[in-house]
Amino acid sequence: MFNKTIFKQTLASNWKLWGIFTAIMAILSAMVIAVYDPKIIQNMMNMLEDIPGIADMIGDRMDTMSLLAMLGQSFYSMQGVILALIFIIMTANTLVASQVDRGSMAYLLSTPIKRTKVVRTQALYLISSVFAMFLAVTIVGLFTVQIAHHGLWGTNYTKDIKAAAAILNLDDAAVEDDLTLILSNEDALKAGADARYIAEDVYRVYLNQKLTSRAYDAAAAVLGVDGDTVRADLTLIRNNAAALDGAAKVFGLDSAVYATMLDQSIAQNSLSDEQSKEMQSKFLAGISAAAEILNVDAADLATDMGQIKANPKALTAAADSAALIPATAFPQGTPATVITEQNEAAFLGIINGQLANDEISLDNGIDFNVKDYLMLNLGIFLLMFAIGGISFLFSCVFNLSKNSLALGAGIPIAFFIFQIMSQVGTSLEGFKYLSLNTLFDPNSITGGGTFWPQFAVLAALGVTLYAVGIKVFKEKDLPL
Repeated sequence: MFNKTIFKQTLASNWKLWGIFTAIMAILSAMVIAVYDPKIIQNMMNMLEDIPGIADMIGDRMDTMSLLAMLGQSFYSMQGVILALIFIIMTANTLVASQVDRGSMAYLLSTPIKRTKVVRTQALYLISSVFAMFLAVTIVGLFTVQIAHHGLWGTNYTKDIKAAAAILNLDDAAVEDDLTLILSNEDALKAGADARYIAEDVYRVYLNQKLTSRAYDAAAAVLGVDGDTVRADLTLIRNNAAALDGAAKVFGLDSAVYATMLDQSIAQNSLSDEQSKEMQSKFLAGISAAAEILNVDAADLATDMGQIKANPKALTAAADSAALIPATAFPQGTPATVITEQNEAAFLGIINGQLANDEISLDNGIDFNVKDYLMLNLGIFLLMFAIGGISFLFSCVFNLSKNSLALGAGIPIAFFIFQIMSQVGTSLEGFKYLSLNTLFDPNSITGGGTFWPQFAVLAALGVTLYAVGIKVFKEKDLPL
């Protein structure tokens, strides 16, 4: 199949080039992982939204902040692709066409080694070097995820947990396991809020939302179902004493007290679609009124409602316009100031809930799915396997290095450019059909989409291209 001596010689001649590119790729990947902070990413995306043309280029990716999604959108879409591409183009040309051009291939073929075995050995080196490259990147990435985010094993406690634990003089684990410790201590609550750079009232809602989620999971464990099933039907908890008791313990409450809280949640969830739409319409009216006071776009304000809290006039305008609690709901003769205050409190409650949800989304951003990460690396390897087949084919077809590079480098680079162009806007989206790179879509992997058929096409295409290249080199006339 291949010759060990030639393989070792090829390895000795090219290991420095491989080492340089592999080191750069591993470092870049590790840097993206190590510096990842979902809050910073969110702020960057918000700034980019205001730059004309950038929002269209980024598209739906502006709403994705997970570590894997960010890796897919940066390293596995740009840096990793272009660096591996350059390495493949340089190496493929050096393995065959360049040696024919220089005349060194003549000495190699003058030995008893068959021409087919020579070219197979060169193909094997190219494939194995690319595989080893991404294997190294994968290993370095996994180590970095563990060191920076404890994404493989152990627990990476958030800053607020660490700050609150210091105030309470307890272990981080103890505080993480019982968030009521923070809620029951004003100093710990303030420390946690400061650590997350949010207001204390928002932090209080955030903690209660996390406790609520944990309570549902605890009840689900008692009922023998998954958490989503319980969230979809809270009456499952209400109608089961053991589940109710398990959920109540998460809050440190008596079952009867928690049952009252649960009844309120059930009542809110039972609102009809018409009622929900009415509440949403009122809230949006309040956002629009506040936007006029702040002189900002209502859509922008909806993504940064903290501005309303910081401006009393905007809050009053929003509350009066929304009228979440209509005047008819108050006893006759209730002063207008009281009605406004109650509506402000109701409007603030929704804002705080949304801001708390944002904090939970940031926490979820550091979740790391090892399987998806491995699929990202497998996908980019298969893409480079297919592209390597293109470069290797033309290296086998042409005897002159310049001709080999013209197509062996030109076509893969064109694929890369077409893929970038297709992401600029809908008017250029058709270019994706002209690029092989389209078959590797990191967003499909990190977003739970379909990717195995594309992987199969890349693998089959790569095998075919290498086989054709070997056959062409075996049968063509060489200037020996």
